[in-house]
Amino acid sequence: RGSKVVACETEGASSFAASFNANPVGNNDLTMVRLESIDSVATSLGALEVTPAVVQRAHRHMERGREQDGHGEDVLSYVCSDAEAVAACARFASDHRMLVEPACGAALAPIYSDRLRVQLLEELKGSVGSAIVVEVCGGSGVNLELLELWKNQHRHA
Repeated sequence: RGSKVVACETEGASSFAASFNANPVGNNDLTMVRLESIDSVATSLGALEVTPAVVQRAHRHMERGREQDGHGEDVLSYVCSDAEAVAACARFASDHRMLVEPACGAALAPIYSDRLRVQLLEELKGSVGSAIVVEVCGGSGVNLELLELWKNQHRHA
């Protein structure tokens, strides 16, 4: 109860954000947005278009919270840069000695990126005693050499 779901994608692969932002809660006639291409380092989970069911479920989650107590449950859609996703991968590797791909780095970006962390903590104000849980996955397409290459490519972005 009162849970917030945070979806974070990279710029150039943000198909959920595009469709979610194009369809306000209560809009039953969904307009799905299709990206022309995946233009991001985070390609492993990239989708040109999300299924309408994803946006419908996000809306139901938000409506359920409003029905229960007038607020509380929410879906937050963030978009990070490739540089933020790659930096999150590197920080996570340093902190936890585990390699993850940039698609997972996008999920970690709201924790590691100063810009997104400030935004997330602002959204969570008033959520006393709450925990932040991040689902971490996606390490089969990464190694130290790739991580170093991505860091160098996105160092000044």
